[in-house]
Amino acid sequence: MHYTERNMIESYSAVLSNWSFSSKLELIERLLNSLKTEPKEINLTTNEFIPEKSAEQIIAEIRNSRCFGKTRTIEPF
Repeated sequence: MHYTERNMIESYSAVLSNWSFSSKLELIERLLNSLKTEPKEINLTTNEFIPEKSAEQIIAEIRNSRCFGKTRTIEPF
């Protein structure tokens, strides 16, 4: 676990200490459910990019999505 993650956990723990028992149980349930889903593309705690595609596929998508000069029209005065 990174220092930043530990610091975040400590901060959240301080906030949660004032919550009711039922609110804490609800949060636990939601956290457990979030562990059952696939991870997002970006890990927010470490800012890691977790791509599902290769770098070449991502570059090709970006290049193909560009539309310089294709849709731009200049209207006369």
